[in-house]
Amino acid sequence: RAVLLLSGKRKSGKDFVAEELRSRLGPDVCTILRLSGPLKEQYAKEHGLDFQRLLDASAYKERFRQDMIRWGEEKRRADPGFFCRAAVQGALQPVWV
Repeated sequence: RAVLLLSGKRKSGKDFVAEELRSRLGPDVCTILRLSGPLKEQYAKEHGLDFQRLLDASAYKERFRQDMIRWGEEKRRADPGFFCRAAVQGALQPVWV
């Protein structure tokens, strides 16, 4: 079992590296977990927004970015593991990126 954490600035290639690892290890061995997905999904639910549009690189997402960041920080302050628990739910592969 392994957990690989990738960090870096926006547009630095984290998604590319994660996808490359998964393609080399195989989807039965490796899964990609993103904290941003559960964060955006919960934010969309609580604010009546389109979750799918928050996932893409659109002006729609940018319009809510600052408030989403503030909201996410408040959630993590109240419950540091909230988004991690949501991200790993159902992940059965031995390697998490």
